[in-house]
Amino acid sequence: MTETVNFLNSPQLEKFSGLVVSTFASSLTAISSRTVNLSLGEMVKCDADTLFAPYENETLISAKEDNGGFETGLLFRTRDITKLADFMLAGDGESKDEIDDDTKDAVQELTSQLLSSLNVPFEEAFSNKFSFKSEDVIKNSSSALFQCPEYYVIDLKGDVDGAELDFRFFIDTNIESKLGSKEENNLVDDGSIEALLGNAGISFDDEPSESSGNTPKNLDLLLDIDIPISVRMGSAKLFLKDILGLGPGNIVELEQNADDPIELAINDKVIARGEVVIVDGYFGFRIKEIVSKAERIRKLKD
Repeated sequence: MTETVNFLNSPQLEKFSGLVVSTFASSLTAISSRTVNLSLGEMVKCDADTLFAPYENETLISAKEDNGGFETGLLFRTRDITKLADFMLAGDGESKDEIDDDTKDAVQELTSQLLSSLNVPFEEAFSNKFSFKSEDVIKNSSSALFQCPEYYVIDLKGDVDGAELDFRFFIDTNIESKLGSKEENNLVDDGSIEALLGNAGISFDDEPSESSGNTPKNLDLLLDIDIPISVRMGSAKLFLKDILGLGPGNIVELEQNADDPIELAINDKVIARGEVVIVDGYFGFRIKEIVSKAERIRKLKD
C-alpha cells in the first residue's frame, strides 16, 4: 500500500519534508567534509512491507523520536553509508559490502549526528521539542523489524562529490500530531543588528535620510569594528576542593543535556543557538536559530 502525500492538503508535511532534505544535506556536508547535494524524490505514506522492499538486505538505522515515542530511522545502501562513514574518518571514501564492528561504530556516530541535527530546526519550525536518537545499525533483513502500521517515507536523491547517493528517512505517521503551525523567521532584521551592536556598547542615533541611497560613512566605520564572540557548551558549579583536585584525564560534567543546542554569545548575551561542526579539521558553529527580538530585550533587562 502506497499513497503519495499531497502537499496542497498537507502544508505542514511539505515543511517537514523540506527541513529533512535541507538539514540532512548541510549535516552530511559538514560530517563528511564533502559536497553533498540532496533533493526530495517523493514523500509517501506506506506500510512496513513497502518501506522494507527497496532496501532489502541493505542497512537499517533504527531510531526513536524520544519526546513522542515515535519509531523512525534511515535506510541506506550499505556501500553508500560505509563510504560516508569513511569520509567522516578522513578516509578516501572506501565502500564496503558488509558492515563490520569497526565500521558499525563509525556508521552509528554518523547517523546519530545526522538524526540529532533535526532537533533544533524542527523545534523552531513546529513549536515542539524534538529528540531524534539513533538506536542501532542492523541489516534490513525483514519487514518484521518495523512495528508501526503506517509510515511517512521521504526518499532523498542526490550525490556526494558527484557520486550518486540515494537513501530514505521514515517515521511513524503519528508524528503529524506534533507538527503545529509556526512561521519561520530566522532572518536578522534591522532590529536584531541594532540590538547586537547595542550589546557591544555601540548605540545608534536616528538614521539620517539619504536621498542617494548610499551607506553613511559613520555606519561603514561601525561595520568594521571587531566584536568577539564565544560559544557556550554549558557550565558547572564545583566545590573549591574539587577544582584544586582537577588534573589531566578528569572529566567535568556540564549542566547541559547532550541534545540541547549550543549557544553563541556576544558580550555575554546569547544571540543564536546551533551546533558545533568540524570543517576542514577546524571547529565551526552552524546557526540553527536566531534568538527572537523579545528574548534579546528580556535578556538585556537581566
